[in-house]
Amino acid sequence: MTFVHSLLSFLSGAFNWLGDAFGKLFQLLSVPFGWLLWLFDGIWYFLFSLFKIVVAVLHIFVSLFQFLGAIILGFLRTIKGFLFIDFNQTPVHYPSSSFTGLKLVADFLQPIGFMTVFPMVLLAVLWLLFVLRVFALLGDGDVDA
Repeated sequence: MTFVHSLLSFLSGAFNWLGDAFGKLFQLLSVPFGWLLWLFDGIWYFLFSLFKIVVAVLHIFVSLFQFLGAIILGFLRTIKGFLFIDFNQTPVHYPSSSFTGLKLVADFLQPIGFMTVFPMVLLAVLWLLFVLRVFALLGDGDVDA
């Protein structure tokens, strides 16, 4: 046996022992580090799911506010449309015979001012009664009007 052969045999044994030691150390540490990795993965999944839930709730509230805003704006536009009827500019679509009758009455009553003040007062009273009935319906109460 030569010196080189014995040196290589010693180094081979030392490296085999060192490799086995590192392998056993990594095998020993892999179990707790695996649990730690699973813990971080679970925390990340929880935060991700929580974020998805928060985004879904925000979408629900944004949609709800858009819906309520559309209802309120539609209601206000309807009130505006009923309070400010102008047969000359607003596109009021009546059947031809009804439009002819309404136009004849409007042309007859326009010079005396009856078509400007009286309909506004009646429409205001009508909408006030309508709003009271809607609030009574939504509030589950009884409004005597």
